[in-house]
Amino acid sequence: MSQESKLPQQLGMRYGLNDNLPLKELISYSVQHLTYFLANAAILPAIVGGYLGLDQLGLASLVQRTFILCGIVSIFQSLWGHRFPIMEGPAGLWYGVLITLATSAPSLGKGLDVLRTDIEMGFIIAGIVCIFIGLTGMAGMVVKVFSPMVNGVFLVLMCLQLSPAMIKGMLGLNSTNHMVDFNSLLAFVITTGLIMWITLKGKGFFQSIAVLVGVGFGWITALILGISPQINQYSTQLPTTPEVFAWGTPTFDIGVVLACVFAALLLFSNLIASILGMSAVTGEPVKPAMFNRGAIFTGVSDIFAGLGAVIGFIPYASAIGFTSMTGVASRKPFIVGASLITILGIFPQVGIFFAAIPPAVGNSVMFVVFCLILGMGIKEFSKVNLTNREMYILGIALMVGVGVMFLPQEVFNNLPPLFRYMLLNGMVDGIIICIVLEQILLNDKLMD
Repeated sequence: MSQESKLPQQLGMRYGLNDNLPLKELISYSVQHLTYFLANAAILPAIVGGYLGLDQLGLASLVQRTFILCGIVSIFQSLWGHRFPIMEGPAGLWYGVLITLATSAPSLGKGLDVLRTDIEMGFIIAGIVCIFIGLTGMAGMVVKVFSPMVNGVFLVLMCLQLSPAMIKGMLGLNSTNHMVDFNSLLAFVITTGLIMWITLKGKGFFQSIAVLVGVGFGWITALILGISPQINQYSTQLPTTPEVFAWGTPTFDIGVVLACVFAALLLFSNLIASILGMSAVTGEPVKPAMFNRGAIFTGVSDIFAGLGAVIGFIPYASAIGFTSMTGVASRKPFIVGASLITILGIFPQVGIFFAAIPPAVGNSVMFVVFCLILGMGIKEFSKVNLTNREMYILGIALMVGVGVMFLPQEVFNNLPPLFRYMLLNGMVDGIIICIVLEQILLNDKLMD
């Protein structure tokens, strides 16, 4: 056995990046990747689409376009970008930014139909900026900024910022139900408990398909309890090709453009953390070209988001936890799973069916994975010598970031739109503060 083939086993992995799998396992792992894609790609679009004023047909079309582009950009990154099996999906940060833009639009006298076309242009320009950074090799400069402290703050705040949405999903809370739904809670607990039990107690192949088994049993539970969403009337449609600029011809708004560009640059922390984390899990050494290629194809995915009128994509840092949990890093089942979700997006009836994964079950998958990501964020802090300087930086960044998450939206209404869009996002604030304190105000060299 070669040294390269020993490496995945030494790291506790069943299969490495370039390993071939038996057909039976290839099929099982591909379906599991598909399930993970669906659990992440179906929920955020439906939530954000409602804030953006889309009707039922608009939401169904948004999910369809998201499936198609989610698979395409994931394949691009795994083959020609950073080359890791990291899902590209709707970004939690974009989720926050777009909802902030949507909720602020009425006070700015802007209709949601115009805001949607502003967002298309914002994504395209943000993508061009990211491609420029990758082509000029400036991604390496960005890497230096994102130290273990910054990465840790990012991962921790990302989990904390998304946790309310997952807890609401666990309790069955939504726009029409404001009290605990015990059936949703039961489905969530069964799904979460089963995934965790298989992950901790299972062996070999059975352990590696914990998510697939958990989602299957969770969905059956939801059907028995009567909380599985109904397939709507659009399920009878024939296969269609989603249109370009589905929200209309792009329009330009400087505030929206700057918000999108800033968010795209900030998401470099997600790209970097994803690459570094996946490198640690798979044992694949990190090369500077990975960051530059990743930046280029992150820009490509942003442009696709603008053209396709979908929520912006990012490499999911949660893929680190997913790969660590399954023990399968091979690109082959990942690419097959990404191809399947692209194909599903062409068939509205199939895409809508899978988009009907019960929210409690989908949020359960995200909950389990983000528990591992939160742990990885905390582990980043162990790489740092925590003197008073580091503790001040982490304390200020985390306390401000979490504190802003609890503020009502109207507190920043007296500020210009650009600042309003950004300051209401606690994760953004925490990362900015951490970078500014570490690199400028409390820089070691300046304090010597």
